[in-house]
Parts: sequence; structure tokens; C-alpha cells
Amino acid sequence: MGLFTQRRPRRFNHKYMFVDERKDRIKDIEQRAKASLGGAAASPSAHERLRGTFLSATRHASKRRERRLAGGFVLTYGVILVLLVILVAVWKMLLSM
Repeated sequence: MGLFTQRRPRRFNHKYMFVDERKDRIKDIEQRAKASLGGAAASPSAHERLRGTFLSATRHASKRRERRLAGGFVLTYGVILVLLVILVAVWKMLLSM
């Protein structure tokens, strides 16, 4: 009986209908050649080229970045920490009365 066993689903196997295998092999050979010559290390990857592009494009993200660089987050957490210390001190004072 199948009370305690679960059937495993079939594996997904997708084969493309229109694939140019020759083009893929040529691309792999080019990448290996660039890596062996050091060309891949000299050129920045796509995510390094795009880093910061979207931050400067939006107003709220750029303001947030400016606040972080100016110490806005540190100041906020410092104020919260000071308020917590004052709250604990007042609480201890009220309990001792």
C-alpha cells in the first residue's frame, strides 16, 4: 500500500528545438582562449559594469546612499541606543522607589 511512500515526480528535461550547436561550441572555444590569454580577467564582468547605475538613476535610492555615506544610519542607531539606555535607567529608578 502507498500510505507511507510518496512517489517522486518525473525529472524535467527540456530539449530546445532550434539550437545551433556549432555556434555554442565556437563560443566555448572563444571563452577558453580569452581565459588562457588573460582577456577575461582584464575586462570587467557585466555586474561590475552595472554596479551603481540604478542607484544613481532613482532619487530615493541615491538619497539613501548619501545618508548612509554621511553617517545617517549610525546616527539613527546611536539615538535609539541612547534612548534605550535612558529608558532602562528610568525603569530601574522607578522600581527602586
